[in-house]
Amino acid sequence: MKRELNGEERILGEFPGSPNERSLSCSQDGQTIAALDAQNSTLFLMRGAETALYRFSRFWAFSNVGRYSFLSPDGKSITLAETPSLISGANLLRDITIFPNGTSNVFFMNDYLYVDLQEGMQKYAAADGGWAERVAKFKRPTGFDASEIIRCGGHDVVSLVGSESSRYMVIADVPGSQDWLGQTGIRKLFRKHNTPVLISGGYGTCGFPLLDHKRWNATIGLASLDASGVQTYSLPYPEIRLINDDISFSKDGCFVLIQGFWLGQQGPDNTHLLAVQSQRCQ
Repeated sequence: MKRELNGEERILGEFPGSPNERSLSCSQDGQTIAALDAQNSTLFLMRGAETALYRFSRFWAFSNVGRYSFLSPDGKSITLAETPSLISGANLLRDITIFPNGTSNVFFMNDYLYVDLQEGMQKYAAADGGWAERVAKFKRPTGFDASEIIRCGGHDVVSLVGSESSRYMVIADVPGSQDWLGQTGIRKLFRKHNTPVLISGGYGTCGFPLLDHKRWNATIGLASLDASGVQTYSLPYPEIRLINDDISFSKDGCFVLIQGFWLGQQGPDNTHLLAVQSQRCQ
């Protein structure tokens, strides 16, 4: 189902069985959509007005950790444990490059991707309708796994989660770029506020909550990180309790979407669309 900001709703497509809600993935332009059923046996694909259903021959322990861990941002690539069989509709997979993987976490970055392996992060590049292996390999801190990789202002930032804490690192091909987060002032913000679990975002702009040191789950502001540096924002109410860490800035950076509820608010959780007040946003 597609819901417009003005409240209009319409059904895009249906497929049998209960849904795997975590699998629902959409390309940045909104033209390509992928989803699995709860048994991970049926794949639903939609591109434009065309839809297709596929069936897998074996069980797939699907795990969608990042925003683009299933479908790439441009909608031209997808990761699957096997090439499924078409059971109805147009063969949309014919024009989508499949990265074969069923065990490791994948993070698409349009013309390249990262795979989170036990020995470190492996980078692959698009080549001849497929993927070139072992373009580069990067180590990560012992005891931490990647939960998201986001392009922030020309740098690939990895959110790392351990058993008791979270950390961040920059995947850099150029020596000296690894401390880019420190140079931007992000690490200074983390000393002033609680370190968030995740840095999220899209279109080259990343966002994360500013968490109160005394009340761990209370968000007292937001921060964005892009090519121009770090910008912090106050909230229209004193604090908000987020449902998740997915903070999405619009392509022009003038709107931000968050999910949560203001402390003291009565009723169900809400999705909030906030306008950014800055010199570049009128």
